[in-house]
Amino acid sequence: MNLINFNNHFKGFENEESILIDTGVLYAYYNEYDAYYDTIRDLFDTYVFGNEDVLFLFVNPTIVNEISNLAQNPLDQFLKAFPTEASKFNQSDKIATRDTIMRGIYDLIQQGVLNILDGDKDSVLKQIEITNNLGAADAVNASLAHLYGISFLTVDHKLVNNINTIQGQLSNIRNIYYTTGRHRAYQ
Repeated sequence: MNLINFNNHFKGFENEESILIDTGVLYAYYNEYDAYYDTIRDLFDTYVFGNEDVLFLFVNPTIVNEISNLAQNPLDQFLKAFPTEASKFNQSDKIATRDTIMRGIYDLIQQGVLNILDGDKDSVLKQIEITNNLGAADAVNASLAHLYGISFLTVDHKLVNNINTIQGQLSNIRNIYYTTGRHRAYQ
């Protein structure tokens, strides 16, 4: 398992690499009010959609469920950081942002840019095994990356640290691409 900070001398993904994309990455890509929006847009524009290498990108139903849940209140994180901005937004702004996020994810799946991974008995057993270390949803994602022997892309540095502490149990994860909080637009 290689840990690769995509904001530190990053040269790009491997050609024909398979990558499970975490919730926070896709959510930030479509939510201009997310703290990671700029860094994720740059990553995708440069290394996903802006290069000639072939990448195989994956999500799973848990990731889509988390994005759907977060999209219901897409300005919450932003308004906590900038409470004085609340008067500039109304309910229709929140709905428009939610719809942008959901339409974007829908389109990527519909167009075959994002493929869907499902688990099996082994991945569910691994999920149960590692849930106490990672949390329920993160355990699903890590167990699927492990099952398929693919890479994982996240903005959750705490998750990266947690996976690293149990890397022996997730030895099939190829690369973990991450960034640090230093690349957030706001805290």
